Amino acid sequence: MPDDLPSDVQTVLSQLFEETETAIRAGEFDTARRTVATATRVSRNKLPAGELRATLLHGCGAVTEALAPEDDVDSEVAAEYVRAMAQRLTASEQ
Repeated sequence: MPDDLPSDVQTVLSQLFEETETAIRAGEFDTARRTVATATRVSRNKLPAGELRATLLHGCGAVTEALAPEDDVDSEVAAEYVRAMAQRLTASEQ
């Protein structure tokens, strides 16, 4: 199956999504930008081509975009995308 996910990659991505959401909720947007950038790199470099990879890359891009404006961050949109990606990652285990 193309969306098979190595457990170490799943663990890293889960941790990054959790750290990103925590940072967003705390208003630490620089930290959130860094952790989502790392999640993007991990997804691009460690996930096999397929639906999961495409979904996570899309979500990371949406979070990056929502966090981009220095003075008008859309934290609700960013947090919702992070939660959705974490749920999608969990669903891929089953």
